[in-house]
Amino acid sequence: MALQIALTAEPIPSHVSALDYVIRPALEQGHRVSLHGPLMFRRAALRRGVEFHRAGTSWTCDPVVQRTASALWAESGNASFNRYVFGDLLPGRAGQKAAHLLANWTRRRPDLVVAECSDLGAHLAARVLGLPLVAADNGLGPVLLHLWDTDVAPALLPLYKQYEQDGLPVLPPLITPAPVPWFYGSTAHPLRAVRRTVAEHRAPAVPSPEDRSPSARPLVYVSLGTLTTAMPGLRGTVKALYGDILAALQDFDCETVVSAGALAERVRRSHPDARVVEHVGQPALLRRAGLFVTHGGRASLLDAVQGATPVLALGILADQPDNADAFARLGLGRALDVRASRPEIADAVRAVLDAPRPREAMTAARHELARLPAVDLVELWSSARSRTP
Repeated sequence: MALQIALTAEPIPSHVSALDYVIRPALEQGHRVSLHGPLMFRRAALRRGVEFHRAGTSWTCDPVVQRTASALWAESGNASFNRYVFGDLLPGRAGQKAAHLLANWTRRRPDLVVAECSDLGAHLAARVLGLPLVAADNGLGPVLLHLWDTDVAPALLPLYKQYEQDGLPVLPPLITPAPVPWFYGSTAHPLRAVRRTVAEHRAPAVPSPEDRSPSARPLVYVSLGTLTTAMPGLRGTVKALYGDILAALQDFDCETVVSAGALAERVRRSHPDARVVEHVGQPALLRRAGLFVTHGGRASLLDAVQGATPVLALGILADQPDNADAFARLGLGRALDVRASRPEIADAVRAVLDAPRPREAMTAARHELARLPAVDLVELWSSARSRTP
């Protein structure tokens, strides 16, 4: 049975990649897939062989939004940043996205909507049209659940009343590409863990993690993500953190690769001896690395698990600090505060590189991740349809 599946994405860098665990199986199972999102994702959709339909705007690229969010993070911390983003920014943009999607889906009604969990406009549009709906965890699911009752639902209520929707806004059932206990505490919200896949063009074409040579100089891969480097108000903090990490790594006889996105040239000028690039094939590189120094984004951490590479995570914003702490509790590496000093970073690097247990824990985690069931889109559609009023 072939389905017409509509996926949605909000304008956050890398968020199409965060949906690959749905996109790739859907295509392999013979379904027709369309991505509904801002124009910034058109190339990513076409690269994956799915239809693209414009919906919403690239509002995260607005300099005013970036400055305001960055300043709030710098002045008041991540908790205030999250309340602003999830209780103000996302609900405030949901109306326009919902209007675009209502127009799109009225002309061509999909069988199933798989919306990013943070795409609040898509949730509303599917509800108004009575479409079977599932939310795809893009890493922000735990933050949304934490703030839903206090910040998100109250902010959405006027929009829901505008569309004559009775009752409080409710986060749809979630699918997540990792074992639920890794990132979620106890919750009554319906959650289903499914196997993680990446797009074919991102799939590793290198030897397996077990083929690493124990005698070779360890490869340390450093990347602090795309969103942080794209926000002007955070660039100074992130550039300084890259500098502290590179300074700490001078104490080690290791090969270092730094993927710094928009900051690559500035980091390279400050550290001319370092191997600094804008982008790299991360899943493949992590299968050779002995340590991954990361911002703790969900996709990056799962890339590390699939490469069986221990992490040193310095969470910066949104879900990242909690992700970093979760991986440290699982024994998959170490977590540090984003304001950690050079000696603290060096000590954490040494602790991970010199100890076998993080590598052993990562190997076990990789097997646990691989045992998750593949997402079955027909079964997902049937289950969602049974819940649709």
